[in-house]
Amino acid sequence: MLSPQVHCSIPSSRPRALATALLTLGPIAAAAAQTAAGPIDDCGQLVQGATCVLVEVGGGRYVLTDFYGYRVGDAVRVVGEIDPDCITICADADGCIRGAVLYDPAQFPCGQPLPNLAADICTGVASGLTFPALGLLLFAPRSWRRKHT
Repeated sequence: MLSPQVHCSIPSSRPRALATALLTLGPIAAAAAQTAAGPIDDCGQLVQGATCVLVEVGGGRYVLTDFYGYRVGDAVRVVGEIDPDCITICADADGCIRGAVLYDPAQFPCGQPLPNLAADICTGVASGLTFPALGLLLFAPRSWRRKHT
């Protein structure tokens, strides 16, 4: 004789645990992504924090060692290295920007490469000396170009 089978459905707790984990860890992962260590080249603004002046850029607030004459409220382009683990007295800072250099975004807009002054000078000098030397060789009298033996 066959015995009747009873099917009991027990709700699985896996989807609930996954949803809870995503809701809990999502904001933490987003905050960690905003303060990840690495290079930064972005535009922002200098703001007054609770205890010090910070640069608000890339979704975070960071401590700078030098403001290069800029003041609170000024728009700036900041280039440097984010250090989220730096030690600072600024309680509302998300980290520091090491080796930060500030630029005026009106002169050096974000997303455009910064000029390389040393390379530009070398290129200018090399161009300035190359063409006169070629001209001298091309238009020099034949007597200058002969080898004397």
